[in-house]
Order: sequence, then C-alpha cells, then structure tokens
Amino acid sequence: WADIKFQGNMPNQAPIAEVYASQFDWRMRYPGQDGKFGTMDDIENPFEFVVPVNEKVLFTLRSRDVIHSFFVPLFRLKQDAVPGMAIPVWFQATKEGSYDLVCAELCGWGHYKMAGRVKVVSRSAYDEWMKKMTKDLASNGKEDKS
Repeated sequence: WADIKFQGNMPNQAPIAEVYASQFDWRMRYPGQDGKFGTMDDIENPFEFVVPVNEKVLFTLRSRDVIHSFFVPLFRLKQDAVPGMAIPVWFQATKEGSYDLVCAELCGWGHYKMAGRVKVVSRSAYDEWMKKMTKDLASNGKEDKS
C-alpha cells in the first residue's frame, strides 16, 4: 500500500490515459500520435481500460459530475474521483487478463450499472490495439475490408 500511495513512489512518466467517471460510465482517453491530451487525435474507449502487463501504468482520474470511486478489487486499487480534481493514480498489473472495474461510491440511481473492465495485455498486443484504434479514428468506414 505504501509503495502505491506515497507521492515519492509515483512513476516519473507521462500518464498513459485520462480516466473519466460520470453517471454512469467510465471513459478512458488515450493521447493520440501527438502524445498530448485534448487534441483531435485522442482515442476514447468506453468501459474498457486497456493496459500493458508488467509495466507501471500511470493515469489521471477525473469525475465529470459527482464523487465516484475507481475500484479494481483484484488489484486492491481504489481511488475516489472528485469533481474538479485531476488525481494521479498508478498500478502495475503482473498477469494478463480482464479484471472488474466498478464504482465503489454510491453515485446516483444508475450506480449499480457503472461497471467496466481493465484489460491487461502483452506490450505487443497493446501496441497493436493502439494501432487499430488510431486507424479506426481516422476511418470514414468505407475502406476496403479485404
């Protein structure tokens, strides 16, 4: 717990994503090819936070409306998302798989359905996923599928 929570142990790297909580969903926003958040090439993925295995993952947690709580039980990771705050959070997943992401703060009538997944994949699978997401973002849907 101390390794994760104490500021001096925060990874010295750029955040991999911004995670937004809102009634009643999770949205993950990754920087595009320019490496900056808030630009036209950002990649947004609802409900599924895709991350590489065996790497420190730093992200910024935000709320768009009320207090929520980012909770991944199997990681023992829980952090409140507070409106108006950008909270740095980090973890390192050591096993590939798909893990429950839930809101652990009663946030309104639809709280029960505010669930997502943290999908932990190999570095090569993560790079391929980012490549596909980037291509899909630039797509007009009329590319030759062959």
